[in-house]
Amino acid sequence: MFTTSLTHAGDAEDQQQTRAVIEAQLEAFKQGDGPKAFSYATPNIQTMFGDADTFMQMVRDGYDVVYRPASVRFVKFETDGMNALHAVQMIDRQKTLWNVYYVLQKRPDGTWRISSCETEKAETDLI
Repeated sequence: MFTTSLTHAGDAEDQQQTRAVIEAQLEAFKQGDGPKAFSYATPNIQTMFGDADTFMQMVRDGYDVVYRPASVRFVKFETDGMNALHAVQMIDRQKTLWNVYYVLQKRPDGTWRISSCETEKAETDLI
């Protein structure tokens, strides 16, 4: 979706803003605040799940590492100014390392929202 040659004048600002959205959603998950966590998703994701309760159930069932990470480390960022990709390493409660890929979209009002999140178990084990 992105190439490493993408450059954009607001890269640092975009990186800061998109990271803040991800961190705020993770905090909302931690607090059990479904409506707040749901608010960080794009309108398409909100339409797909319909309501915060359904969204939270999906996250609890399919994305435990995102729902309750033991550790979070942002490792890579790319943007074209309208879309952004964050590669994040997370450790789950069972001490398994995961690669988590967030794609965010810039909304017409200038805010960023999460449009997708994919997880994959890392190929290496924790030391």
